[in-house]
Amino acid sequence: MHKPFLLLLLASSLLVFPLLRTNLYGQPKYTDPSIQKDPTGYKLRSGDSIRIIVQGESDATISTIINNYGMVKPAYIKEMKLSGLSMTQAESLLVNQYKQQLIYSKPVVKVFVTKYTEQVVFLAGSVVKKGPYIFPAEVQAMGIVEVIARAGGFTDIAKKNNVYVTRTYYDNSGKATNTKTYEVNVEALNKGTLSSDSPQRFWIYPGDRIQVPERLF
Repeated sequence: MHKPFLLLLLASSLLVFPLLRTNLYGQPKYTDPSIQKDPTGYKLRSGDSIRIIVQGESDATISTIINNYGMVKPAYIKEMKLSGLSMTQAESLLVNQYKQQLIYSKPVVKVFVTKYTEQVVFLAGSVVKKGPYIFPAEVQAMGIVEVIARAGGFTDIAKKNNVYVTRTYYDNSGKATNTKTYEVNVEALNKGTLSSDSPQRFWIYPGDRIQVPERLF
């Protein structure tokens, strides 16, 4: 083999291999379109078990549960609301309170979730696995097709084009204000046969109840 040809072959390989690495490692991370997450990260919820650490102050380290009102009682300072905040936001709030109440001059505070509260959807009727389905911790909502699939899918006698979803709405204080029931054509959602002006996904939120009726023969 001639030397000029070898040099050309070597140069070509140097050009190809970087492209292969780029294609292999430069691909965007896959995101499941049927799952909705908060792009800013997990927010603390009522029922979460958390650990609050003030570095260098062992007496101020506590483990507690965020109550139904979203409140916790840290060491040495007044009760405060942490639900709806990210861990970073909760840490900043605690630092400010320790400073304002003259407990510590330069506190370093860390907040950790030790156990996530369960976010439950209830399924009834013609599904394989009836009862509660627990959302993964950081999921805000899931497509109804995905939820039913994870519950084992429909039974053979399910009326897939008339699935009922009952949802309760709450005000900022956590008081129930209204309940609505939606009729969803899950069969069309799954097959992608909806009309162009129809929503292509129906989101299921924690606390929803899904009722799948039987077909009439």
